Amino acid sequence: MAALWATGFTQLGYEVGMVLSCKKHTPITYTVPNSVKMYNLVGNEQVAWVANKLHRRLHIDHYYIRRLRAVLKEFQPDIAIGVLQPWAEWARKASAGMNIKIINTEHNSFERPKSAPMTSSERKKKFDWNKRYDQVTVLTQADKDLVKSQLDNVAVLPNPLAFEPVKTVPQKEKIILAAGRLDAGHYKGFDILIKAFGMTSNDWSLQIAGGGSPKSIAKYKALAKECGVADRIQFMGYISNPVPLYQQASIFVLSSRYEGFGMVLIEAMSQGCAPIACDYKGRQREIITTDEEGVICPVDDAETLAKAIDKMISDDEYRHRVQANAIERSKYYSLENIKDRWERIFQSISL
Repeated sequence: MAALWATGFTQLGYEVGMVLSCKKHTPITYTVPNSVKMYNLVGNEQVAWVANKLHRRLHIDHYYIRRLRAVLKEFQPDIAIGVLQPWAEWARKASAGMNIKIINTEHNSFERPKSAPMTSSERKKKFDWNKRYDQVTVLTQADKDLVKSQLDNVAVLPNPLAFEPVKTVPQKEKIILAAGRLDAGHYKGFDILIKAFGMTSNDWSLQIAGGGSPKSIAKYKALAKECGVADRIQFMGYISNPVPLYQQASIFVLSSRYEGFGMVLIEAMSQGCAPIACDYKGRQREIITTDEEGVICPVDDAETLAKAIDKMISDDEYRHRVQANAIERSKYYSLENIKDRWERIFQSISL
């Protein structure tokens, strides 16, 4: 997200700096405009190890705040944008006395189901720390509506689409695709998806893209065997470039029990996948706005998800229509549109 935003900000004519925290020789795999000034708070291998493993115990936050303050003094920005906590809080403390506006960007939802409650620390950061900033961005209108009685500094800012939408639906195969870390499989609902796929009767295959520990992989392979679909499910592992998978798959399923914003959903839609999304309290319905753009299902409901998959597979005319409409809908999340939203946020805090 930071790399995409930096691109958009430079297109709007802003001078942009990016602050990272990584080992000295860590490669930057995202494209960043040459005009963006890059800073790394760590660089030293030993400091990076301590920061990543022991920062709470050793109060390494003070190190980051001190280094970040030096960057802010050198770059002298009007605005500092924190991509998740603790970056916004570090920026707030590091900028003391500098008259810099602080924006925190939230990248997950402000509510969870009972099966995955927030910790007290997570609640404190979302509902208390966010009162300290000049602006807080949330991914959906559902989240803004949820917090409006507690936070009055909130703007809706969906994530921008990283891929160029295809012009026409590519040649597709009989593949259903899902994506996400297998170690977060309960949150991603992969158990529900595998059970639902096992309830369908067809000659299609299911691909699940995402890395995971041997334990997680074994767990889901065992479930696939139990559901009688082990020979039709492929665990693809971590995929650095998912575009070919999106272009090959006919259907994409987001089976998450909760999701702040379905980034993989709009990516798949942009490449002509017909989307099926399990929706926690309206968040994915903000992406798939009509039944002509995809199918919305309740969370944690394998039977209903199986019926949605069956419908999408069996009704060729409907699937093809949804695939074309999904491409058009994905364009709403283009960088061009998102950078205009940023411009309005900057104006709202009197930049």
